[in-house]
Amino acid sequence: MGKIENAIEKLNNEIQKKPQDLYTALVGEHLIDCITTETAAEKVLEKGKTLEEALKKIRGNAKEKAVGGCAVIADEEVYKWAREYFGLEAIEAGDVKSANIAEPKKKELHLSLEDFL
Repeated sequence: MGKIENAIEKLNNEIQKKPQDLYTALVGEHLIDCITTETAAEKVLEKGKTLEEALKKIRGNAKEKAVGGCAVIADEEVYKWAREYFGLEAIEAGDVKSANIAEPKKKELHLSLEDFL
């Protein structure tokens, strides 16, 4: 297995440890989307770097921005903090099409006159 596959497997394993934790899954999946080169993979594979520690860093950053114990942080900023933790800060949010951010689906309404009879 190559470095890219190993880095993806590392993050997937961490995500699977907490299958009900959507927060871990979203940040982890975004980071997986960022692993497009061996250099990025090496940064994720660095000893001591974990998704759990990245999430702790994100929580710490959010606490610093909190006002009255409450913080509202945009997805892009949270993902940026995660990339910075792993040393992937050169990758901008627009450079990664993340599956984590769902595109709004168009809702269609199909009615017929028979529906009202």
